[in-house]
Amino acid sequence: MPAPWVDPTIDWQPTLSIERQLADLRSAGDLLVTWPATEFEQTDTDCFKAGDDLWIWQPDVGAVRFRLDTPHLTAWCWPGANPAWFRQVVTRSWLPAIYPLWGRQVIHASAVQCRATEVCVAFTGPTHAGKSTTAYALQRRSGWRALADDTVAFSIAGPLPALHPIPNEARLRPASAAFFEVDQPPAEVPWPGGNPVLAAIYVLEGDPTLSRPAEFAPLRASEALPLLLQQAYALSFKIPKYNQQLMKDYLALAAAVPVFHLRYRRSFDVADELFSAIEGHLAEAAGVTCPGDRS
Repeated sequence: MPAPWVDPTIDWQPTLSIERQLADLRSAGDLLVTWPATEFEQTDTDCFKAGDDLWIWQPDVGAVRFRLDTPHLTAWCWPGANPAWFRQVVTRSWLPAIYPLWGRQVIHASAVQCRATEVCVAFTGPTHAGKSTTAYALQRRSGWRALADDTVAFSIAGPLPALHPIPNEARLRPASAAFFEVDQPPAEVPWPGGNPVLAAIYVLEGDPTLSRPAEFAPLRASEALPLLLQQAYALSFKIPKYNQQLMKDYLALAAAVPVFHLRYRRSFDVADELFSAIEGHLAEAAGVTCPGDRS
């Protein structure tokens, strides 16, 4: 049986002592992996192992230290860096990559939950695939609510994967925010409690040339597995024990949950038709219906 799920804690420390910590890493640390800078970053990120400690270290941003035996982080902001940005990097980017080392898998996805049944649906795919927009559109429909934006944590403990809280903020890209006529800063998605389970996954692919609003195709487990693995968070593939568990858990995920490829016309002109088509497909192909609010 898997270990009981324990939510991680983060100990936010004062500004990082760069010279002292860097000397420790250089003398005792082994470089596990370097993450190249993303489109929003200026520096690469290094992941080290030093004794029983693991470190994530990004110049001009900050660093975190943790161990494999307990879900706890100690975090230091880089001198002169924006503390709010650092917290966002830790919770939105680094923490999901650390989770698998604590026996908790995280997939790059957004998700909604039916208020009446607690059943959840996830939307995954590469960056800019439309995950947040699709999830936001469904949560605006009667009966649904937001569950997660960009990161979905799960464990395999029963016939359907159980979902668990992980810090994340709901955010829309400017074009989507303009379409929905919202002007709100990113806000943390509240965890609803209860026992949410994942009942369907859609792998999104936007295509502006598609003639119809949406095309759905069921995926066999063998087809779904590589697509899901492409969206799996992992600190490093140089730690075999945890990579083996990641593979087992994603294989179980692909076998337990219906996975569909959703190719859709990338145009707000057919947005309402698209979101209605998703609800219809959920009911017809996945057996997921969501009673509307009665308030």
